[in-house]
Amino acid sequence: MIFNESAQKLFGELNTDGISPISGYDIERKKDQFGRVYYSVPRGCFRIKEDSDLSWDEWDGNEVYVSDGDLTVMFEKTVGIMKSWMTQMKEKFPDEHFVVFASYDDGSQMALELKPVGSFTLRFWKIREGQGLDENADFDQPVIRMIV
Repeated sequence: MIFNESAQKLFGELNTDGISPISGYDIERKKDQFGRVYYSVPRGCFRIKEDSDLSWDEWDGNEVYVSDGDLTVMFEKTVGIMKSWMTQMKEKFPDEHFVVFASYDDGSQMALELKPVGSFTLRFWKIREGQGLDENADFDQPVIRMIV
């Protein structure tokens, strides 16, 4: 797992080695109406057009949110889902390469009078040359990545 500087400051003391993969977040290989292969979680939401960038579609469609519990509980669940995705990708799609990505939002930017609540957003996408987000992009918010 790769932590950006913000994630290292926030989560660097937490150990990921003892966190087990969490089941229930299966990845499916699908074909769009144009015969192109893409990857999705079962509840993924996709709007695929003929000229769309499938990696960006995967980025937008494969969002999983973790917002229950304190920071440590959310972190452990997030890492468990990421490990599950990583295992599935290696076993089911060994010839493909993916980015597994989790960003943490502490809720401080929310325009609510309520106490901000943090959450993680998990995403993944297949690495396709010339498509999608650069897997080495830099972010200010805490980000955890894995390249499979």
